[in-house]
Amino acid sequence: MAASFFYAVLLILLAYTIVPTLLIRLGKIGAISSIPKGGRRVSLTFDDGPDPCYTPQILEILEHYRIKACFFVVGTKARAYPDLIKQIAAAGHALGNHGYRHRAVCLQEPYSTIREIREANQAIEEITGEKVRFYRPAWGLFNLCSICYYRLKGLKVILWTFMSWDWGKGATAESIAHKVLNRVRDGAILIFHDSGSTPGAADDAPAQVVRALPAILDGLEKRDLKVVPLEEMIKTMRPGRLTLKKCARRLWGVVEWTFRKLGRIKELEEGKNSFYRIATRRYRGKEWPMPDGTLLKPGNIYLELHVNNDRLQELIDEKMSLERIALKALREVQRELPLLADLLNNNPDYQDVKILFGITLLHRGTERLGFTSMKMKPGLFRALTCWYERWLLALFHPYGFKVLKAYRKKLTPKYLVMTRQELISRYYPGETGEGQQGRF
Repeated sequence: MAASFFYAVLLILLAYTIVPTLLIRLGKIGAISSIPKGGRRVSLTFDDGPDPCYTPQILEILEHYRIKACFFVVGTKARAYPDLIKQIAAAGHALGNHGYRHRAVCLQEPYSTIREIREANQAIEEITGEKVRFYRPAWGLFNLCSICYYRLKGLKVILWTFMSWDWGKGATAESIAHKVLNRVRDGAILIFHDSGSTPGAADDAPAQVVRALPAILDGLEKRDLKVVPLEEMIKTMRPGRLTLKKCARRLWGVVEWTFRKLGRIKELEEGKNSFYRIATRRYRGKEWPMPDGTLLKPGNIYLELHVNNDRLQELIDEKMSLERIALKALREVQRELPLLADLLNNNPDYQDVKILFGITLLHRGTERLGFTSMKMKPGLFRALTCWYERWLLALFHPYGFKVLKAYRKKLTPKYLVMTRQELISRYYPGETGEGQQGRF
């Protein structure tokens, strides 16, 4: 009886708190985090303000660049600094609801949830005389009641395309600008913070945003990306249809992120959406002869290569054949192998790496780049790897599981290996192997 009561309470909590956040954050049901590509447009948003020190500085920068943004303000701060709210509105910027006290609504019961949203709306509307149209909950968290209430009030939920991590204690103007400019894409909604007084934020974090903002705006212009008001960005959006496959991709993204963190898998280039992600591992198996005659021995260090599925998705379109996808992937690998060679040659953390190692279905043509493909021994590990790799391909390929039927016999996973010496001789500038790179 006690166990049944416990499971009933747990189920209610899941339905009230965790499931709504997962559906909105992963499924993008009823929320906007980006718009479809095609207009070369991005939008700027600022959270947690207003702040009497930093908000005016940001407004001055935006005025200099003739750019309109959206400020998601905290209700208590709006009450404390009504003149700043009026200044934001007078400059033509949009104002959004970021909660009255910046509390995580997923932990609040229904009455407190409604009050958190309603009182923030009231604060903004009483100061500006304008109806609030946008809502972004603190930390992007929801509960069942918050979903019902913001829909009832006709609020559009605006999330973000990616985090700039501008609020962290280690953030600098340079790191913020680097992350934003290396990840920004057509249709992105960018998020920054103009106050450092909320829990978890560094007190001086907005100062770094103020310093980074001109470099970011200049960089967007160089990339031919136009900053437009949020309202303009979203008014041309057509209602999207959420498919089972899209949900599966987003859920898999969470699983993959968890594996990356637990497995200490890093980006090849920090802050960039590289084709490869990497991790150093210690070899635990039997002695393994390499293509050049050397042996990979137990205890040796190797570099594990993982394909970045987000980057792979950017490279393919709905009409692309598997062969064309493989060719594009090979070109991305070819572009990044010199970066790997530089990493192994100059970074002390990788001085002991003996080989590059990966497992892939798309191994045809890799020999021209210096890799050696090796068959996997029959057994449970091969069977599980084959199933996993095929499932991923079906998940991310536009034709889904149809591609597995058409290419089933060709889709056999193999080991890909390249020795340290081979990599550096082919791809490190000035070495004897310069000019031996394969071409595609």
